[in-house]
This record gives sequence, C-alpha cells and structure tokens, in this order.
Amino acid sequence: MLAGGLLAASVRAQAPDGERAARLNPYGSGMGFTVLLTNSGFGLGGYYHRALSRVTSFSLELSLAAGKDEREVVFFDFFGRRSIPRKANFFLMMPIQIGLQRRLFQESIQDNFRPYLQIITGPTLGWEYPYFDDANGNGLRDAEERTYDSIGALPRGTFRLGYGGMIALGAHFGLSRRMTQGIRLGYAFSYVFDGVQLLEPAVQPRQHGFGTPTISLTFGRLF
Repeated sequence: MLAGGLLAASVRAQAPDGERAARLNPYGSGMGFTVLLTNSGFGLGGYYHRALSRVTSFSLELSLAAGKDEREVVFFDFFGRRSIPRKANFFLMMPIQIGLQRRLFQESIQDNFRPYLQIITGPTLGWEYPYFDDANGNGLRDAEERTYDSIGALPRGTFRLGYGGMIALGAHFGLSRRMTQGIRLGYAFSYVFDGVQLLEPAVQPRQHGFGTPTISLTFGRLF
C-alpha cells in the first residue's frame, strides 16, 4: 500500500501543467462553434480553449463572415432579382486569432453563470471577388454588364491579407461538465493591407479598415 501511495504521488507530481490547470478550472477547456451577428450580417466560426490556470484559458478562434460598406443598399425588383447600386466587389473575411480568455468574479458568482473577458488577435485572410462582369475594364457597372451572385463569382476572386483582433465580454451558462453554451458581446476589427474595392472607385477609394460590433452565440463541448 505504501508503494502504491508513493507511485500515485509520483504520477500526480509529474502530471503536465495543462492537466493540473484543467482540474483547477474544469470549465476552461473545450471546443465548439459560434454563430455571429455583425453589421454585415451573419457569420459562422469555431473555437478551441485550453485551461492555463484557475481563471485563464488560451483561445484559438476562426470565423467566416462578409465585409460590407455601410452605404450598401439592396433592392429587389418585381421578379425578386437583387441589385446593389454602385457596388464593385464582394468580400469574405476569415480571421484566425489567438489570445486569452479570463473568467471574472469566480469567487462571488456560482458556476452556472461564468462571465469572462476575452482579447484575441491574429491574421485576417480575405477573398475579394467581383459583383459584376466589368467587360470594358472601367471599374463601373454599365447597363449591359451582368451582375454575379455571391456564390457564382467566388472562383474569380483575389486573395487579400490583413490583421485584426477582438475584445469581448461574454458568459457561459450551465453546470454541465460536458456541454456548454453562452453569449458574447464584442467589437472586432481588421486592417487589410492592400485594401478592398467594395464600391465603385468614383464613390469610394479602396477600404482598408473594417470594424463592427459583434454578438456571438457559442455552443461547445468541454473536456
């Protein structure tokens, strides 16, 4: 029995720091997906969290959402066909970001409501692709030039690179040690190095900065 006790103590002493952090912070490690609402519409994403201490977790997140100009207005004709006056290109953004998530008020709030502060940053991958077939190359949509839908024009795009981040306040709900869900309010921003021509050049030059409030619903599994 003494030998068994010494062996168990040795195993505990050699346990990786991550395992010890997980025992101290049972809600700090997990992975799942997010549904995003921004100024540009809806987006989807995924996340991975790993407990580092009793109140802090490492965060890795990626998401996919559209980037739009605030002046874009969509019109539909009698037959349901869509048009966006003065629009030049669509833009998709996929931020890949790492950072920290820190639980707040752990000592004074029960575990079924776990508020946190999160700060993440990293590269933003972008895909700029045309809204219309610019046959004469003048950058303006003429009456005879057809428009593309947001899916059909994807192969015609150009890669863009940027950098961004997000700061957010959120909360996870429930006492389950297997599943979790929550809500997050934040502000996300990205800077695209080469810029994106969202509207026709006569209306607006290439846009570099994208910022938006975000509301995120999170659904995940703990481990």
